[in-house]
Amino acid sequence: MQGREFGLKRRPYPATPDRAYYYPASTHERALDRLLQAIQDDDGFAVLTGDPGTGKTLLCHCLVDRLGNHGGEVDCVFLVNGHFGDRLGLLQAILFDLGLPYENAGEQVLRLRLTERLLQNRAAGKRTILLVDEAQHLSVDLLEELRLLGNLEAGHGKTLQVVLVGQPKLLETLKRAELKALCQRLVVRAQLDALGVEEGIDYLLHHVRVAGGKPDDLWEEPALEILARGAAGVPRLLNQVAHHALALAQQAEMTRVDAEAALEALANLGLAGDDIDAESAESVTADARPAIDLDLADNEPAGVVPGESLGCRLFDSPRSA
Repeated sequence: MQGREFGLKRRPYPATPDRAYYYPASTHERALDRLLQAIQDDDGFAVLTGDPGTGKTLLCHCLVDRLGNHGGEVDCVFLVNGHFGDRLGLLQAILFDLGLPYENAGEQVLRLRLTERLLQNRAAGKRTILLVDEAQHLSVDLLEELRLLGNLEAGHGKTLQVVLVGQPKLLETLKRAELKALCQRLVVRAQLDALGVEEGIDYLLHHVRVAGGKPDDLWEEPALEILARGAAGVPRLLNQVAHHALALAQQAEMTRVDAEAALEALANLGLAGDDIDAESAESVTADARPAIDLDLADNEPAGVVPGESLGCRLFDSPRSA
């Protein structure tokens, strides 16, 4: 079910991270601002953590986009996971992403090759940013390798800035005694949280607009709050239950998703909470719900003034997806 049955141009709740659907929730914008500020301040290391499904990978893509929008002043390496068997594998992955030769060479040769590029970039006034997603899988040995690479300086700045992105257990790893030197270099620690009910509802509406639809033609209002609460504000779960609710509505030949379909979707995915049932769904009223305007301007979360920055920005970044 791709959404065409409801007059949509594309699937509104994708199964994988899609930058076109980025919703600038307050927690995500704060995290982006803090990471961009760390890069501007030439901090060597920054870390972003969040529970599974809170949107870390999508935020990585958005960060890369915003860095890319800064002309040719940034050389960005994005490693999509931290699964590397040894230092050689890590160095090979970095060089591959930089477009440099990485095969048939030993660890030290690759390290020197990378060092040369880092120094060249710095001499040319370019920042080199290494972004590692799923960094909770990095071993102590690999984290120490990153620390050593980050120690290299040229002139008055770092030749490599590292952003580690992972689940909260990454912070526990960084507290280990062997990583004390690295932990001391973590100036910025950002965190992604689940969305509140109001932003969770607006997240669902935002996705419909991006897909070319009108939210009030697709959702009955009680269903929105039921899903926002049942998914506990976790973006990945919001996508899953919303997509499933749409599929159920399509199968029942309904024109809009109602509370019953929303509750069934939650139950089918094992997300129905004890405080969400048919009786509570019937009691949802306009007075009890957060004030959500179904006709909010496209791509604007509730409570955010269009064009208003939620914090310091290094790069111009329009709110449109």
